[in-house]
Amino acid sequence: MALAGAAALVAYPVHRGTGSLWITIPLSLLACLPLTVSSRAPLAALVGVAAGLVVCLAVFQPYDTAAVVLALAVYKVASLGDRRRSLIVGVATAIFVLAVIMIIASGSVSANSGIRLGIVLGAVVIGDTVRSRRELREAKRERDLRIAQEREQEGRRRIADERLRIARDLHDSVAHALVAINVRAGVAAHLRARDDDGALRDIMDVSAAALDDLRSTLGLLRDADEPAPTAPSLDLASMARLLEHAKAAGLDADADVQLNGHTIPIAVGQAGFRIVQEALTNVMRHAAASHTRVSVRVVEGTLLIDVSDDGTGAPDPSPQGGHGLRGMHERAVALGGEVTAGPSERGGWQIHARLPLTSGKRT
Repeated sequence: MALAGAAALVAYPVHRGTGSLWITIPLSLLACLPLTVSSRAPLAALVGVAAGLVVCLAVFQPYDTAAVVLALAVYKVASLGDRRRSLIVGVATAIFVLAVIMIIASGSVSANSGIRLGIVLGAVVIGDTVRSRRELREAKRERDLRIAQEREQEGRRRIADERLRIARDLHDSVAHALVAINVRAGVAAHLRARDDDGALRDIMDVSAAALDDLRSTLGLLRDADEPAPTAPSLDLASMARLLEHAKAAGLDADADVQLNGHTIPIAVGQAGFRIVQEALTNVMRHAAASHTRVSVRVVEGTLLIDVSDDGTGAPDPSPQGGHGLRGMHERAVALGGEVTAGPSERGGWQIHARLPLTSGKRT
């Protein structure tokens, strides 16, 4: 920019055939030299350029190009400062230009003088506009980054909450199983008291101690106002009641369950039940469907769940994800799986869930 400004100053007297190059070139370079630091010290550069231009005007009168060089310095000040400073610099520069014109032109102001003044003031406007747009872009970028971080944190929080709910459900299921073991061992020990069966009493003692540990853990996991469970947590074995509920609501629903002899881990079974439950709820509420089909199968150590319908709309169409698709996604992610949703090839809508059987084994 400094070299371009110096070339412009030199070109003016060369074009007019006035002035000596041995004088114009050094003076032009000195006048434009402050432009090299205009990005770091724009005000100082403007003062230096203004002083150098006064000398150039006094020696070889580069009237038109001097206004352009001054406009470059003013532009830098306006684009790197704030609006208040831009206004002050614009007014001060206009006064400076008018003063120089009056002095050099011996008090006469021509139309060309107005054009030169307009060039300088236009540089202020352009520089301030560039600065404003840059600040808006930066503000938008920061806002988008902040929103993305908040969404990521919210997603992590929801997944952590879902893991906590899964942990509570898992503890509830194990607690109910231990209660059954403890009660049955107690009955068996009572019936066989005459044989003094120590093994049954050991089972009672161990299961009772395990129950105490579970109650202590559940006391930490469960919210203060959350009631203790009175029945085992629901899993895929309870899916028949979901279909009955859907049929009672007027939806033709059927299921195809193929577990291929696999035992489904408690946490996976509970998550699968909730995913099917939420998928059917969304179909009844949003899809305008008459028929839905639930497919549950195990393929290569993974529980695959598909819920499809013949409706005309996407279940859970809320832009925020509602409590359906988002809830299914969070349950699956908490177990290392995933949930996808989209139009079905046969029409309607389809929910597909993939839950790894990390602790499954064949029976």
